[in-house]
Amino acid sequence: MSVPATQPGDDPSDGADEHPKLSVIISCRNSGTTLGETLESVVTQEYRGWWELVVVDNGSTDDTAVVARRFADRVPHFSLLFPPKPGYQASGLNHGIAKSQGEYLVFLDSDDIAAPGYLEHMAKALDAAPFVGGAMDVDRLNPGWLARRRRVLQTDRIDLFCGYLPAVIGASMSARREAVEAVDGFDEALPTQHDLDISWRLFRAGYPATFVPGAVLHYRYRPSAKAIFDQEIGYGEGEVALYRKFRSQGLQRRGLPHVLIDYGRVLDALGGIRTVEGRAKLLTLLGANLGRIKGSIRFRTFYP
Repeated sequence: MSVPATQPGDDPSDGADEHPKLSVIISCRNSGTTLGETLESVVTQEYRGWWELVVVDNGSTDDTAVVARRFADRVPHFSLLFPPKPGYQASGLNHGIAKSQGEYLVFLDSDDIAAPGYLEHMAKALDAAPFVGGAMDVDRLNPGWLARRRRVLQTDRIDLFCGYLPAVIGASMSARREAVEAVDGFDEALPTQHDLDISWRLFRAGYPATFVPGAVLHYRYRPSAKAIFDQEIGYGEGEVALYRKFRSQGLQRRGLPHVLIDYGRVLDALGGIRTVEGRAKLLTLLGANLGRIKGSIRFRTFYP
């Protein structure tokens, strides 16, 4: 029987020492409006061993820290960290890893919700495999028009990215500390796509990802037009940075047919601009393509 999250590790006789220590690490910036829901979904989890919740405030200017502190007494082991030099999300995650104690590391974003049993499923999976990803659900937290704006990833498998290697989406990623440390953690120079990067490095280091269907994460999309567009531009830029980093290891530049298909999809999406769903799809496709152009200029690497 599982021990409630308010009790794990308090009593040496409760069997906690039989299970690896687990750290839930959340790196966030200006997440005051969503962090509370995320943390509520974490503090109500169950894990039979010792575990901790580590929140990294990576340079917020809103009430993120205030929201986080409300949960300090909801779990026996809680840390709120402030990196001396806030950077991209990868740097916040690395700071959390360095200050955490768990043998198992569970990474979450600050606007999603972990379904009941998430930690138990992840921990059980990590008993058997060093690097895992959970099942993504976009229906609970997003209206239909927003959920349909793009193909849903990591619903029944670990997906292939950029026609190269499988990668775990960072919002639902867990790993043994030994595996993360073997590849020196996340790449702090990457503005986005640090989850693809570490997945590929782990794969090449002999730690392929395993899918965990029972660990369900309710994933939240950005709700506004500007937020969707900005995020997709960032993803596109990140693809260029990944190509520059991994091209010597076999990552291929996008071919002309692929580029033409993508731009054809943008033109097709223009037909739906009168509806909110159509605009969301258009901004998704257009943002990613413009991001690759912007990234090609920024990183001086042609990746259309």
